[in-house]
Amino acid sequence: MSFNNFDEDLIVLFQKGERESFKFLVDKYTSSIFNFSARLVGRENASDIVQEVFLKVWKNLRKFDISKSSFKTWLFTITKNTITDFLRKRKNINFSDLENFEDEISFSETIPDEDLLPEEAFQKLQNVELLNNLLEKLPEHYKTILILHYQEEMTFDEIGKVLNKPLNTVKSHYRRAVIKLREMLK
Repeated sequence: MSFNNFDEDLIVLFQKGERESFKFLVDKYTSSIFNFSARLVGRENASDIVQEVFLKVWKNLRKFDISKSSFKTWLFTITKNTITDFLRKRKNINFSDLENFEDEISFSETIPDEDLLPEEAFQKLQNVELLNNLLEKLPEHYKTILILHYQEEMTFDEIGKVLNKPLNTVKSHYRRAVIKLREMLK
């Protein structure tokens, strides 16, 4: 197995009946899925989300098409959908956030932004507690994009696929999130 295609090699092995290969995928991504989930639904609920995500992955991995998506993007899409379902069931979701998250693309969002994030803004946020408090004050769609970009090191294109949003919408929401964080720092 080559290092670059490790996920894909494991998926192919699983699809050929090698059930043990699934354990490697679980081991590799459990921490990322837990941390992403904990930021959005709290640590107390994150374990349940992780279990549900990997159960869904287990049930659907045989149908996964490597040529259509990266495993990581597919996995985080499942995670995002599982979290959304969880929040809807708990009625903890702010419907105004949902409206903003599902809004139509405005003209300003279609303009590409060359200067998306000055890294200095996040260097000022070295205090993890301060960052967590600020993130909690952001609308869910902004917080999700920041977590996927910084914690999971996803590109804006990957985030767009996970959230099923156009690239320019993701960039626009990212920029707005950074602006809100800057305003909160003042």
